[in-house]
Amino acid sequence: MPSPLMAALKDVGDGIRLAPLWWRLGLDQTASRFQRSILGPFWMACNLLVVAFALAFLVSMLMGVDVMKNYPQIVAGLLAWSLVGTTLAEAQAIFLMNAGLMQSQRLPLSFYVFLHAQKAATNFLFQAIAFWAVMLIIRRFAIPHWTLVPAVALMLVIVCLQGFIIAIPSTRFRDVAYMMSYVVQLLFYVTPVFWLTANVSPGKRHWVELNPLAHQVELLRAPLMGHAPALADWIWTLGTAGVLALIALILLAMFRKRVVFWL
Repeated sequence: MPSPLMAALKDVGDGIRLAPLWWRLGLDQTASRFQRSILGPFWMACNLLVVAFALAFLVSMLMGVDVMKNYPQIVAGLLAWSLVGTTLAEAQAIFLMNAGLMQSQRLPLSFYVFLHAQKAATNFLFQAIAFWAVMLIIRRFAIPHWTLVPAVALMLVIVCLQGFIIAIPSTRFRDVAYMMSYVVQLLFYVTPVFWLTANVSPGKRHWVELNPLAHQVELLRAPLMGHAPALADWIWTLGTAGVLALIALILLAMFRKRVVFWL
């Protein structure tokens, strides 16, 4: 009998080997979501751009800053948040939305978490295309920094780890799903998404820097704007990934066999 820890690692390995299956299924689910729609997944990008314009206008009115100066940073921040924060809110439903498949097919739990990350990556790609198109139109386009690729890869790893940590207790205790919506909304306002850390007074800036999500957002926003992320952003994000990996592995080892009975 393999130990729970080895069984958890085997579950992750089996999920990786099923990459062609969850990759194709994720594309099919994204396409079916926008069936008979002209713009398709680009509707998510439209929502991103409209919300960014509204927030840029609001921040400009309150702070007296040129709206066109703030708009690229706000759009890039919201684009980063789609991979950093929105995936947190959606993680609670990873197993619940796939209950029928889980009860009829014997697939590793990691399969559904990787499926969640694949759809998040697809959404991010479509929104990034719209972001660059708008930046070209308003003549604020900057060539993305090469660090965008490893930054997105690292964030997708974090998305998977957070998926395990949130989805497992959410399946057992349905109140977690309701709680996550409020938690993510609060995190959105305290994280520099539509405002910048540089605008915070030096005396209070250290509180912002203690927020791991702030470093994750900046890890993506900086290369989107053509700059390399700061070393502190890499250190914080890698450290966060290490802590999350430990927690996710423990939860997977302890409750891997019980999740399907909680559905």
